[in-house]
Amino acid sequence: MIVSDTNFAVSETKIDLRATMLAIDRKVRIGHQAYPDIPIDELVDALIARAPARAVPAAPPASLEQAAAPSPVADETPLAPSDIAACVNDMFARHGSMPIAADMGDCLFTAMEIANTALVAPGYYAGMGYGVPGGLGLCAASDSRTMILVGDGAFQMTGFELGNCRRYGWDPIVIVFNNTSWEMLRVFQPESAFNDLDDWRFAELATVLGGNGMRVRTREELAIALERAATTRGRFQLIEAMLPRGATSQTLARFVAGFKAARERRA
Repeated sequence: MIVSDTNFAVSETKIDLRATMLAIDRKVRIGHQAYPDIPIDELVDALIARAPARAVPAAPPASLEQAAAPSPVADETPLAPSDIAACVNDMFARHGSMPIAADMGDCLFTAMEIANTALVAPGYYAGMGYGVPGGLGLCAASDSRTMILVGDGAFQMTGFELGNCRRYGWDPIVIVFNNTSWEMLRVFQPESAFNDLDDWRFAELATVLGGNGMRVRTREELAIALERAATTRGRFQLIEAMLPRGATSQTLARFVAGFKAARERRA
């Protein structure tokens, strides 16, 4: 993570670079001292060797347990992001959980409402576009099938990487949160027109890339698409979940409300 994005996070506290170790581009910088040609794996091994041993808790504290979204009613209600989490939980209950790779934005907040499973995701916007290639890395590293959660904006950046699935025999389930919008930016700056994106109809690209594509708009359609994806192997399954602009997950809504309240208190 580049320094400017690290210091741009929600916390008021900025990192004191005088007491920080930066490992970037095979160079380690501590204060004003720079040490070139240090591989990151050797650096981490050396730090582990010097760190004092700590007991690892058998289970996370109760305060960190995820509250999985309740089961949805499979009806004609238009989709909201939290409905996606609930439908995925239902699919996991029937077919077993999968490791998840999530991109930045509301798909990451929605992942917080999915039953606890292995999750890889970026925490800052410099990592946007991570979801699909991160998911393919998870396919290579995991013995189980992988799920990828990605927004339509991030999919425009790296979605075509799914074309590599056919070469390597991977068949992840990919859910594209398509609200034709940079929705994570809209919640903080709703007046900006750059938040509006075109509808690229990603489901129609799946066949060309070697997978199967389905576009869904309701809870019922999503439940059917997830069941079909879970029982179809050999090709990646892309589910394009069409979401109304302005619809966000419950977790993102709480995050934004807390952020705005903190900003008002500081003001």
